[in-house]
Amino acid sequence: MRTSILLSHAHSPLKSVMVTSVLPSEGKTTVAVQLAIAHAQQNNKTLLIDCDLRRPGVHLKLGVTPKSGLAAALRNGLSWRDKLLRIKNVPNLTVLPAGPSFQGCDALIGGNLKHILAAAEPEYDLIVIDSPPMLGFSEPLQMAAAVGGVVVVAVPGATDRHATSQVLASLRRLRVNVLGLVLNEVSAATTDGYYDDRYSRRFYRYYRQEHKARGV
Repeated sequence: MRTSILLSHAHSPLKSVMVTSVLPSEGKTTVAVQLAIAHAQQNNKTLLIDCDLRRPGVHLKLGVTPKSGLAAALRNGLSWRDKLLRIKNVPNLTVLPAGPSFQGCDALIGGNLKHILAAAEPEYDLIVIDSPPMLGFSEPLQMAAAVGGVVVVAVPGATDRHATSQVLASLRRLRVNVLGLVLNEVSAATTDGYYDDRYSRRFYRYYRQEHKARGV
């Protein structure tokens, strides 16, 4: 996914990517965290921001316990730099966790994210944002308008197709740069037999023949 995103914008590199989902519990936080780690491991300065203030999960995925975070920065004049955490086993990854929230903090993120990004983008190669799910919340659309591109996560066989189409249509109406739809939890049962045993056998036979022909 990281490679696809970067190759699609090789001439004008993306500075910020928002990872969202159609509904809750579809794996957006896992995708956001893994994307940020993958980018940081390529010696790129990467900032991961947990903007899901209703149900933050980035700190849980990374095994950190923040005392403060984005919510406090929104209330205290956007002083976000002193809320940053460095991840020891991923040297190039910095995290702005959500931190303890307060009533109404979620309403502040949509309008203020662009100011945080404007200040942070010159300092990082890529900023990855974990946002709330699209359906049922207003702030993800505001956030989407502020970032360089948006990735939508869905689960085949679980996420309603009409709801997915509705989300993508809403983003395109706002002229948001939709980078793509990521299908999470894909297995042989959800790929209409494309990766079934017959395909695997044919794939194996093909490459075995190629190796023999080349003397490998």
